[in-house]
Amino acid sequence: MDFRPSRLRLGEALAGAASALLAVLLFGVGWYGLAGAAGQTVSSMGVSASISGWHALPTLRWLILVTIVVGLALTYFQAARAAPALPASLSVFVTVLAILTTLGLIYRVLISVPGPDSLFEAKAGAYLGLACSVVLVYAGVRSMREESPRPDAEGAAAIPTLDVGPQR
Repeated sequence: MDFRPSRLRLGEALAGAASALLAVLLFGVGWYGLAGAAGQTVSSMGVSASISGWHALPTLRWLILVTIVVGLALTYFQAARAAPALPASLSVFVTVLAILTTLGLIYRVLISVPGPDSLFEAKAGAYLGLACSVVLVYAGVRSMREESPRPDAEGAAAIPTLDVGPQR
């Protein structure tokens, strides 16, 4: 397989960027933390008052992880394959998984924060993770709607075809 980034359209590029950013946010940024005076007290003692999305969302994290992997696979296979079948299938999977992830994150970030209500609050990482999942929904839909390869992509029109004989 010949990897050519010039084959990427806006949908696939957005899917790759949003998936990579969501992975960084899931593992490396605090999503939830202690609220109010409790958080300030713990922080003043030198202890982290926040928890990452991976540790805070024991069930939803697997859906988020699968969404990240499929989003990155869409970007890779669009750049690595001349035939559109696999990237077109992956764009459908990305869209469905991103919608499910977005709905789960809306519930966990905006409606029901994990833990006792008054003790924990959502941090910036949770809101950025939700924004990335919304971008993934848009990227999947955009990838499905863009049917033709980029006109300036080198070798983009070199889709393998089978000649069945003269046409009548």
